Amino acid sequence: MAINYQKINIQLERLDQKKQELMNIIHSLPPEKYQRNPDPGTWSVGQVANHLYLSERLSLAYLNKKMSYIDTIPPFSIKSWWALYSVNFILWSPFKIKAPPAINMWKDIEILSPDDLDSKWTMVRRDLAAFITQHQPNFHSHLVFNHPISGRMTMTQMLIFFNHHFAHHLRQIHRVVREISRS
Repeated sequence: MAINYQKINIQLERLDQKKQELMNIIHSLPPEKYQRNPDPGTWSVGQVANHLYLSERLSLAYLNKKMSYIDTIPPFSIKSWWALYSVNFILWSPFKIKAPPAINMWKDIEILSPDDLDSKWTMVRRDLAAFITQHQPNFHSHLVFNHPISGRMTMTQMLIFFNHHFAHHLRQIHRVVREISRS
């Protein structure tokens, strides 16, 4: 299977566009609205944004760890498309799934300020792009990413998932902003 950097770059560009849209929303909010939960049991804009950041940061840490054990990364399987479609179905459905503990924003996890979030996230994105450039030839058709619910995916599938995950939470953020603007 040929390495398709074009597909990966498209996914990375889409992620960057979504992040920019999110940061524009966040920087337009006063600090109290950034941290305000619209209702008990619903995340604030800050919690959602930090959840997205942490999911990418921790995924990159996982990828770096896996590269230490490259011989344990399974080869491509058609089942990986099922993993991607199943998690995307959940994201586009009315079903709610609890976030894994490490990125569950109800836990005692620091909510970064908008400026800190933006700068740290920019570094994670830069590191992710560098990681892909450096390591993609080693695992291009392997199932390098392991989603906590749906299972193993290729790098391209992981980035597709990240885009769907981001779109899901952008819709949530738009809803939260509308709700807190009414109050």
